[in-house]
Amino acid sequence: MKKEPSVPAKYARLLLKIAREHGHDINPVVSLLDLPFNPMALSDSELPEQELSVLDFSKLYNHVAMLLQDESFGTGRIRLPMGTFRMFCYAIIHSPSLKIALDRSIDFYAILYEAKGLDFNKDRRYRVSDGGEFATLMYSGLKVESDDSMNLQNQLSIINYLSLQHRFCSWLIGAYIPVHEVNVMGSEILSNSGYRSYFDCPINFNQKEYSFTIKAHFLDTPLVHTEESLHNFLTTAPYGLFAIVNEDESIIKKIRSLIGNNFTRKIPGFDEVAEKLNISSRTLRRRLEKEGTSYQRVKDDCRRDAAIDYLTRSGMSINAVAHQMGFDEPSAFHRSFKKWTDITPGEFRKRNAISDVYSEQDEVV
Repeated sequence: MKKEPSVPAKYARLLLKIAREHGHDINPVVSLLDLPFNPMALSDSELPEQELSVLDFSKLYNHVAMLLQDESFGTGRIRLPMGTFRMFCYAIIHSPSLKIALDRSIDFYAILYEAKGLDFNKDRRYRVSDGGEFATLMYSGLKVESDDSMNLQNQLSIINYLSLQHRFCSWLIGAYIPVHEVNVMGSEILSNSGYRSYFDCPINFNQKEYSFTIKAHFLDTPLVHTEESLHNFLTTAPYGLFAIVNEDESIIKKIRSLIGNNFTRKIPGFDEVAEKLNISSRTLRRRLEKEGTSYQRVKDDCRRDAAIDYLTRSGMSINAVAHQMGFDEPSAFHRSFKKWTDITPGEFRKRNAISDVYSEQDEVV
C-alpha cells in the first residue's frame, strides 16, 4: 500500500511560531483544526519522530495565512491579501510553456508592488547555464536578510517558498521536476536532514542567493492544466503541492535509509549496500556520480546530520554524543565534526542557543 504523503512536525511548529510572533493566540488552533497532536508541545526528542498528514498540514497552512491575512506569511515587502495566489494562478494558467508562465508571474507581482509605490525588479527570475543544460530559478521575494542576520525561521520560510515554487512548477507541467542543487544564503543552521524535507538533493550554503537548479528543457514544457483542473486544485490548496512526490526516488535517499542513524554499529560497506539495493556495485557508483556525490560523502553526511540532531538535544553531553556516533575518543569526534561543519560541537551549541549540560572539559579544541 502506498504511504500517504506527510510533512515533518517541525514545519507545522514553524507556522505556529510565525503566527505567535505576529501577536496571535495559537493555543486554540490545535483543537479548532482537530490536529492529532500539538506541534508546540513536542519535546526535542519527540519532534523529529512526528509528522502531520498533508491534509492536516494544509488546514494549518491556510489557517495561519488567514490569521495573518498575508499569503506570504510576512516574508515579503508587502502583505499579499488572501486570494492573491488564486488570481495569480488564473493569470498564468493559459501560458503555452513553463518559461512563459514564469515570465508572466513577474508581470503579475510587479503590478502589486508598483501599486504600493515600490520598485520591483522585472528581470527574469531564472537564468540558463552557458551550455544550456541547466536553468536556475531564483527566489523572487524582496525581503532577504543578509547572511549574517539570517536566523532559522527566516531561512526556512524562504526555503519553504522555494519548495512550493518548485512543486507548483511540477504541478503546472504535470510531472515531477528533479532538482539538481539548491543554493542557500547563510550558514547551515539546521541539520542537513531537516533541509531534505524540502529538497532531497545537494544543498549549498553561504551562497549569494536563494535558488534551485533544474534541467533547462523543463522551461519549454507545455502546461497541462485547464481552468477546471485549476479550480479543483485551488479548492484544497496547498494540498496538491505537498502531495507531489518523486516517483523515481533518489538513490541517496535509499542509501541514507539503509545506513540509518545508529552509528554504534558497523556501517554497511559499499558492496553490501549495492546488494541490498539489488543493483551492481558499478551501477551504484555510476548513479552516485550522476547525483554528484560518492558513498563516502553520503556516509559523512549521515554521520554529520545524526551528530547535529543529537547535539540539539540538551539532555546529552558532547561526550555522550561522541559515543552515540561510534567514536571511542571524544577528541576524534571533535575533529570530525569540525571537518564536517567548520565549527566545534560546543560552538554549534552556543550558536544555536542550546542549553548545555556538559562540563567545560567536554569541549576539546
